[in-house]
Amino acid sequence: MKHEEIFRKVRKLIDERELDEWNLETARDELFALVEADSECDWAYGLLSEINYWLGEYAEDAGDKIAFFDEGVSCGKTGVEINEDCLEANFWLAVNFGSYGQEKGIMQSLTLITPIKDAAEKALEIDESYFYGGPWRVLGRLYHKAPGFPFSVGNTKKAVECLENAVNLGPKFFLNRLFLAEAYISNRDQAKAREQLEWIRNAPPNKNHEGEDEGYKREAESLLEKL
Repeated sequence: MKHEEIFRKVRKLIDERELDEWNLETARDELFALVEADSECDWAYGLLSEINYWLGEYAEDAGDKIAFFDEGVSCGKTGVEINEDCLEANFWLAVNFGSYGQEKGIMQSLTLITPIKDAAEKALEIDESYFYGGPWRVLGRLYHKAPGFPFSVGNTKKAVECLENAVNLGPKFFLNRLFLAEAYISNRDQAKAREQLEWIRNAPPNKNHEGEDEGYKREAESLLEKL
């Protein structure tokens, strides 16, 4: 890997984003400097795509969210154009496409379904375990949320299969289990949904991601109340 030392530094800053509110900004500055010096560093654009995703997640204004996700798409596309086999660029491109589509509304995002699917499947081909089974998580969410036949690819059975794979690869990643529980609910399997939601409720938050996991716990509690 080119510039491995910078990669490790930036990866640590992103992973510790909850420890200091400026960590994402610092990581972004490091990557801006890197791509200015080496415009062909594919993974740098992939991590810029990831940073924009997190900035979009944390933004409170809907317009800011869309702007960050849109920039994340742009960075991901650049990384893929440089290297079609770049894991980071493909995965975070798919994630930002999905978040952008969600913010814009499902009907406006229909044209994004093929790009999301293509990028996620490419990431799956490269490394299915990346980001706690992330490629399977993205595909599962896509199959769950997209309109079904004949309009699109939506399929709750496929969603469950993909998300079960994600949980197997990333069992301690709360979002895998939350998405799987929601898919089980759509598939009318309340018992399995409850099992996943209770796991989230009872499990301790992951170190350095307590804020994120507490949010997932609140969502799990809300779903449990409705079962």
